[in-house]
Amino acid sequence: MLTKEKVSSRAFPAIFSDLSHEEQIRLFNAGTVRKISEKEILQNGENLDANFFWVLRGTLRVLSRNPDREATRYKTGQFVGQTGSLDQIGTNATFIAEEPTDLFCLTRKALEALYPETRAAILAIVNDAIRTRLELLHEQNQTSLFRETALVAYAQKFHKHIQKYEQSEVITTIVAGIPRLPLHISHLIELLASDRPSAKEVAALAKQDPSLVVDILQTINSPLYNLPKEITDISYAITYLGFNEVYHIAISRGLLKLIPDSEDFRLVYLHSLFLSYVGTELCNHCRKDQASFLGTIGLLHDIGKTVAFLLRKQYPKWSLFIEMLDTAKLGAVLLKSWNIPNTIWRTVEFQAYPCFCPPQTLPKESRTSIALLYVAHVLCDQLSKGALEPLEHPYLDDYLRLLDFDPDGIDYLMSKCIVPGLLSKNKLLPDFVRKLLVRKSGPLWKGLAPSPDGI
Repeated sequence: MLTKEKVSSRAFPAIFSDLSHEEQIRLFNAGTVRKISEKEILQNGENLDANFFWVLRGTLRVLSRNPDREATRYKTGQFVGQTGSLDQIGTNATFIAEEPTDLFCLTRKALEALYPETRAAILAIVNDAIRTRLELLHEQNQTSLFRETALVAYAQKFHKHIQKYEQSEVITTIVAGIPRLPLHISHLIELLASDRPSAKEVAALAKQDPSLVVDILQTINSPLYNLPKEITDISYAITYLGFNEVYHIAISRGLLKLIPDSEDFRLVYLHSLFLSYVGTELCNHCRKDQASFLGTIGLLHDIGKTVAFLLRKQYPKWSLFIEMLDTAKLGAVLLKSWNIPNTIWRTVEFQAYPCFCPPQTLPKESRTSIALLYVAHVLCDQLSKGALEPLEHPYLDDYLRLLDFDPDGIDYLMSKCIVPGLLSKNKLLPDFVRKLLVRKSGPLWKGLAPSPDGI
């Protein structure tokens, strides 16, 4: 048992100064002192969340999961424990001693064994420590919100409004020189952006392009469908294939007629085609009425890169400055000049904003379609590149909530919706998409032969 002199010699923290000397002795005898060497690691799993801890001397630093974050430190006299490390995710805080450190440890059982007056005084001290910590966290949260608002405003300054691009003589000249989409494709996109069209309406537009009719009939009569008899009725073919597949055929063929035949353009087209498939599957899961709409936006979303390629080709000396242009804005300018519906080109214009802006800062009328395109893009990146980098998607949880998905839903969407949905259509997928799925789905794909008409 410790004597009064021993308690005094240990320099009990001033935080316990409101306790009488006898109460300090009882408290100190009820607890234990843990000595921690410099650089020793202390895990929260070591009964930390079942005890009360105070630093008698020395310094403990919380090991943050974010190396860029300012470390939290606990110094002589400060309370530590589960409630003392609220800045950590969950209860698994990890500490490191920055110097030789003594911790005073008190279990809940030992606390309950103390006199009621002593126990109440200690709980009041703990309560004050927690309140102080919460006030500090509130201040930090307010500071973070202020900085976030400032950073969003700063980022938005560099994403000039589309009018700035439309006022550029160089950009408008290049845009004017790009061939327009065939008229029937533009009308098809207009139908898509309005109420759901009928097979008869789509067939009437398709008949305006004999080559498109041939593509549709060749698709439905291919071995992929293995129908018992040849189909020659374009209206029946459209109904059988479904609008989504017909839109893919029509719009992708229209785009291929516009872009130059080069590796750069082809890579952009393949990425857009991939995003279109993923976006369609995403909508099939949550918003079936927008599946064809998002599939079309997926095909068109990177068309601004085509404009940038053409600008660099025509003005090679200005290539460094051309790379600074926002290709989403360039694409929006081009689509607007083609009289593509506002809902489509506006979605293309703001497609990059979810990477640095919360949902409430986006145009209300296009917010859902922008969010769908963004989530589809995230899913594409995960399929093609692997694990996501959290710092590249700071608002992903907000956009998942906007679309009524669980914040942890990206992995769920991928494994339960996107991959199975694409696998069910494997015969219609280009080879490069199938290869990505092979890598992602593993045993689900075992024994499946490559598509004979892959891209």
